[in-house]
Amino acid sequence: MKQIFHSLLILVLLLSGCVPAVNSPVSDIAHPTGISGQVTDRAGHPVSGAWVYAYRNTSSSLRGPADFGARTDKNGHYYLDLVNGSYYLIARWRKAGGEAGPPQAGDAWGLFGQNPLQVVSARISRADFQLRGVQAGQPVMLRGSSLSQGKTGFTGLLLDAAGKPLPGAFALAYANLDFRRMPDFTSAVVGADGRFQLFVPTLGRYCLAARTRTRGQPIAGEPYGLLGNGESGCLATVKDRLIDVGEIHLSPYRH
Repeated sequence: MKQIFHSLLILVLLLSGCVPAVNSPVSDIAHPTGISGQVTDRAGHPVSGAWVYAYRNTSSSLRGPADFGARTDKNGHYYLDLVNGSYYLIARWRKAGGEAGPPQAGDAWGLFGQNPLQVVSARISRADFQLRGVQAGQPVMLRGSSLSQGKTGFTGLLLDAAGKPLPGAFALAYANLDFRRMPDFTSAVVGADGRFQLFVPTLGRYCLAARTRTRGQPIAGEPYGLLGNGESGCLATVKDRLIDVGEIHLSPYRH
């Protein structure tokens, strides 16, 4: 008798919709946590087949296997399913396809300008990327100090000793006049027009230099130049403005 009553009770509960709720994957889908956005090229066109990677820290200089990754669809959109936390983001597109391997000429890349991005539970954070091309013979700057987009920083021209644009050079920003150490922020490699854009994530006063390498002491004969002598080569940033510093001339370095 008890068994019949128990069965009838369950039937009534099912019909009335009063069955106690249980955990279901649907609840996670209803309140997703992660990062989404779009990857475009420099002309603003969607990039299909690019990979967006998320790193928990910069110990690997954003190289090698990432902690998380997602591929863009035909409209350049992606979604990273993540837990709450802080993440460093970079997007890569490989001409030869695939999701791994060192950057090659013809590939493209872009760092998120507001790294690290904080992800909050039950919320989708937004991160868009604009890719830059990889040039033959030049390393891609994948350190957190090289931003591919932003609103605050410096712009100008890198010229050789003859006053001609110097493709393959970099503009470097230092927080002080000690140019013997690693730069605090680095531009992407400049193209044939010699024009650089150097984005910085924090306001401050920066001393600018330029060279064709980005690390180590300058070597004899390497094109090298400063914006100005001493403090005259240091400028304060203005929020949401790219300050045009004019020309930086690079001459063969002498010890």
